[in-house]
Amino acid sequence: MSKHTAFISALVVTTGVALAATAMPASAVTFGFNNIAGGDTVGDAYNSKFSFDLIDQGNNTVLFKFANNTLSVANEDPTIKQVAFSVDSTAGNLLSGITFNSSFNTSLNGVSFSSDTSNLSQSNKIAGWDGTTLGAGVVGGNANGVQKGEVLGIQFTGNYNSILDAITKGKLQIGIHAGSLVGGASDAYVNSTSYVSSAPTQSVPEPATIFGLMAFGMGGLLTKKNGKNAKKEALAVKVTV
Repeated sequence: MSKHTAFISALVVTTGVALAATAMPASAVTFGFNNIAGGDTVGDAYNSKFSFDLIDQGNNTVLFKFANNTLSVANEDPTIKQVAFSVDSTAGNLLSGITFNSSFNTSLNGVSFSSDTSNLSQSNKIAGWDGTTLGAGVVGGNANGVQKGEVLGIQFTGNYNSILDAITKGKLQIGIHAGSLVGGASDAYVNSTSYVSSAPTQSVPEPATIFGLMAFGMGGLLTKKNGKNAKKEALAVKVTV
């Protein structure tokens, strides 16, 4: 390989790696929630304000992020107080190792949950619901629930693609219980099986940035080359006394 060919190859590899690192999106989708057919209707107007993201964190780890996008009005402050996961018996060990960490949350007034497998209200009306396999409940009062603008993150060990497939096929169902609705009422919701991609695609560098990377690579190679030439010239000098 000639020096020029080696130079170009190194430059292409350097720039390509940089571009790949900045343009690679993470796998993530967003699901909404439906009202429970035949269940309470007091909170039916709020279902579209709740959602969750399923995020692939790699290394067989996934993160569920439950968001509350409601607006507080007089006499009500819709708050998620419980999250329940129902895994169909045919789905095997789909989820395990439930983990809570404040770094997963988006908190304005405090978001605090712990493991809780209590029965989800109205779950007897959810077709295919197989009990609460895994779940989470608020620790303390209403202020620690998921209030407007807040997000609760729950991490599990599990295969992202298998979990996504199970949700779309109804083999994994996720329910939430929200309180502090109008008049102090509460209601429950179950996930939809359709989703939209929510992967945070990172922007590709602008042309100026790309040229900067190329210049950086060229500068490094030229510096190395000039250093070698300087050594050769130094050796060629004849010292006389």
